[in-house]
Amino acid sequence: MSKKIKDIFKGYMVRPLIYKTVMKSSIVLAIALLWDRFINTSKAMSMMEDVFFVVGMILLLFSWFQYLRLDGFSVHHLLEEKEKTPRKKHVKKDIVDFVDEKIISFHELDDDERVVVVLFSNLISGFIFVMISLIALLV
Repeated sequence: MSKKIKDIFKGYMVRPLIYKTVMKSSIVLAIALLWDRFINTSKAMSMMEDVFFVVGMILLLFSWFQYLRLDGFSVHHLLEEKEKTPRKKHVKKDIVDFVDEKIISFHELDDDERVVVVLFSNLISGFIFVMISLIALLV
């Protein structure tokens, strides 16, 4: 790996990390609740023990893929060439309330910084769901 994760992670990346983690956790929780309500009607599997464990492991697997992406691994579609054109950025307005420092959003980060933010958000969310399932299993 050309750069270490601790060299890439900076203090201004905490806000996008929190936003990604909360968003990802709420989406996964909503999917788990919908699964428990509509698919698991016979209550054959416990949502807290089984579904949260599976969802947590999937998130941890996604974090592993992000870690591999830092090494340069990427999956492309068959016979598809990688786009070299830069993306067009939309107009953004800064909201600064009594602070002189600029608030950095996720889209303003570099590619390596985005990968690290997604890696840590997947790790945190996956760890939360796995720990909830293990605690529910022990109780």
